[in-house]
Amino acid sequence: MEKMTNRIKSLVKKYESEVLEADENIKLLLNNATIIPDHTDINNDIDKWLDIKSSSLGKLQHIASYLPKQENKDGK
Repeated sequence: MEKMTNRIKSLVKKYESEVLEADENIKLLLNNATIIPDHTDINNDIDKWLDIKSSSLGKLQHIASYLPKQENKDGK
């Protein structure tokens, strides 16, 4: 059970990292598009990062269902 929990925790961190990376890239592209010279398809890149964020958020929701239920300290 511990190996499964560790694997799930690892995946949660991976997906959380992908969400943060996507957020930062979306903000960068929206606020500082001129820092990328000769880049003509910014909308496509924003769309790509939105897909990554959406996918990772969905995976976070799904993987959470595999976490073992926490028992109360009184055993309930």
